[in-house]
Amino acid sequence: MQAVRNSKIMSLSFQPEMFNRITAYCAERGCSKSWFMNKAAELFLNECLEDKADYEAAVAAWTEFEKSGFKSYTLDEVSKELGL
Repeated sequence: MQAVRNSKIMSLSFQPEMFNRITAYCAERGCSKSWFMNKAAELFLNECLEDKADYEAAVAAWTEFEKSGFKSYTLDEVSKELGL
């Protein structure tokens, strides 16, 4: 694994069990804890940003629906209308 140039230093605290699990995994895999934590943070941040984008799309769609004036129907209303 290669060190990242121009990296910023940050201090993190972990519960002892999590620290031990990370240390053991990195030793087994042959990677640095720094590389591992950067990868974990990247993956988690990507997931958070995707969730944020999904939420914003849903809010926009709901706002557009409300402005349209169309009526929504409950499952009970649809079932009754269709005789289900």
